[in-house]
Amino acid sequence: MTDDLGAFTRLPWNDGWTQNWMYIEMDRAVSAGLSLRGLHWGRPDDTVGLATNVGWISTDRRRYLEAGGIGFITGDGRLNYTPEWVTETYYDMRVAPGVNLAFNYQLGVNPAYNADRGPVHLFGLRTRVAF
Repeated sequence: MTDDLGAFTRLPWNDGWTQNWMYIEMDRAVSAGLSLRGLHWGRPDDTVGLATNVGWISTDRRRYLEAGGIGFITGDGRLNYTPEWVTETYYDMRVAPGVNLAFNYQLGVNPAYNADRGPVHLFGLRTRVAF
């Protein structure tokens, strides 16, 4: 969008009959996010970001899970269905040439599409070394 501000959106869709093999079982979603480089605070190699994803499953997948079905990630036989919502924020800083350290926080609401689960707070620390 500008030299220091980036944005993305994603609108995936699955028919609910096709088995999905990615990092989450989700048939429909809306994702959006922003990233801002550290030009304004004198750290041009740093980035701060914020993103969110709201996901839904198809009616057939919902019925399967409500009946006690198990997916490769979801399902415990007690589904109280509601969309899953995950929001993430991070700060990625350059600590030396070729070395970055990122701090990450994610809030998951209704994990695995279940209103009886969560919220879940996840914290992460990532190191990237390029040589």
